Amino acid sequence: MPLVSARRAKILLAFGVCALFASACSKPKPKAKTTASDSATSAASSADTAQPASSATSSIDPKARPYGHAPVSRESIQPPPLTAPPEALQGPGGVRVQLLKIGTGDSPGPVDTIVVDYSMWKGDGELALSSYLEETATAYSVSSIGPQFRSMLTSLKVGSKARYWIPRAALVGWKPDNWPDADLIIEVEMLSVSHMKYHDAAGNPVDPTPSMPPDTAGPPANATVTASGLKYVFLMHGLGDKHPTAQDKLNLTLDANAVDGLTLTPLERGLKTATTLERAPGHLEEILALMTPGDRVRVWLPGSLAKEVIPKAGTRDTILDLALSF
Repeated sequence: MPLVSARRAKILLAFGVCALFASACSKPKPKAKTTASDSATSAASSADTAQPASSATSSIDPKARPYGHAPVSRESIQPPPLTAPPEALQGPGGVRVQLLKIGTGDSPGPVDTIVVDYSMWKGDGELALSSYLEETATAYSVSSIGPQFRSMLTSLKVGSKARYWIPRAALVGWKPDNWPDADLIIEVEMLSVSHMKYHDAAGNPVDPTPSMPPDTAGPPANATVTASGLKYVFLMHGLGDKHPTAQDKLNLTLDANAVDGLTLTPLERGLKTATTLERAPGHLEEILALMTPGDRVRVWLPGSLAKEVIPKAGTRDTILDLALSF
């Protein structure tokens, strides 16, 4: 399969990758919000794994199934170049990518479901996995893919084909059990995208972004800082545009974890409470005033303020996940 011109591929893919980093988790103006970077978040949870959908065997001709094909032999799937060529683009986490075919369809969002044909080789050229060995293509939730790979995968359009060189270090913390613990080369063809719609527990339509559980590493570099010094990021965006007023009763759902050295101690899970902008403790009114129904934020509370919000936190730094409805 001939490659597209290096210049055209580089321009198109660079545009997709850069656009994704700049705005994939952002909310349209006039509301200024900051989302967690993929390296510090991710929701879908880190418990999600990229396990392919299995295909049941039957007497039906595989080619008659959606995205079906006759299985091929392992020997017929030849490895690509084991090192990325100079023209391959540099992505996050040391991932390199080369666009082999330009698609014209939709691109997936961070929680959408995709159908792909793919092959995966270890760094020494040994074939590890391939959908071409099966009778159908493979379905994944994009949210189950690690942040370094996900950010580049979501820049592809349906009909695109790309090759990725992924260093072993970029797989740490999310590698599915059936993927080798090694440097990998993955060739992916995007066949279809199913856009997913979500609502929060209060029924508000939301635009979710994958987020990792809280950790003790502290807020990411792109966290927003309020006038009082609180740092926060958005984990989920509601699709409304109504901000709370002084007269509104604000219904909150809280998860809280105290930072104890290198570990987190759970303090609250799904705690439901209510307040107003005027009575919100710990300077949270600065953040609540910017939120809309369905929004979810992560706030890093210093020990000096944490007890005002979560009494059992004492003087410990606390990570607060806060969802709003009103």
